[in-house]
Amino acid sequence: AKTKAMMQKIQRRVQKQQAPSLGVVRLDYNYPPAAGDIDCPGSFEYDVIYRVVPGMTFEMAQSAASPATAAFMMAFQPIARSIAQVPIFMSSMVQSPMISVAFDKFDQILVLTANSETLKPQKEILMSHCGFDVDDDRFIIRGCQDVPGFEAVAKGEKVDVEYVTPGMVKMVAGILEEIPSIRSILLECTELPPYSDALRKEFDLPVFDAITCADFFVSARKDNPRFGLNQWQNDWDGTIEEYSFAQNLSADERSRVLNA
Repeated sequence: AKTKAMMQKIQRRVQKQQAPSLGVVRLDYNYPPAAGDIDCPGSFEYDVIYRVVPGMTFEMAQSAASPATAAFMMAFQPIARSIAQVPIFMSSMVQSPMISVAFDKFDQILVLTANSETLKPQKEILMSHCGFDVDDDRFIIRGCQDVPGFEAVAKGEKVDVEYVTPGMVKMVAGILEEIPSIRSILLECTELPPYSDALRKEFDLPVFDAITCADFFVSARKDNPRFGLNQWQNDWDGTIEEYSFAQNLSADERSRVLNA
């Protein structure tokens, strides 16, 4: 009887749908991500599957001639969504239309990027795939390239989040003093979410980033335990799977990775 009950329990669990997970497209760029970075599995409360694109390097991402990361990844949005059967978002910037309609037309949104000058050349891509106009004066674009310690991002080095945080807060404080009509903050760079909580605490403003974007889409596939049909989906087991760079690639694909 005990064995039968156990088998029935297992059967019921197998019959349930799996908890939703997130797939992350990674650059061919191996670096130590901080907690909050999308490349850190511990940044999420669900399973994450990483996949490196061999040859899509960090150097390509820095080149104006080849969009490849963060907002620059939006160049690949039409290709990705034509193949996938799940929602695809290649940048946190896809949240910009939703944020803009949530506030008065005279309210402004601060967009923080790793380097403001490299974001602007992507104007056509952002407008066609994100509904975001770089020239719209509602969006205030500021780069973090001059924040002490944040230059590590451009160098592809590990960022000391604790050291960078005060400088990030100071920079935003100066912007808000200059432009008091800012009502929300959108972090474009995938290495900026580690500072989201500090900005929320310090300025009492909503802060959107790559993590809030991922959480938004994943929540649309999750069982809501507070109402409606319940227990039709397995719960996330809470296990954060360690990830080794390029581990999900075939032997042939790994042979084409440049920064393993």
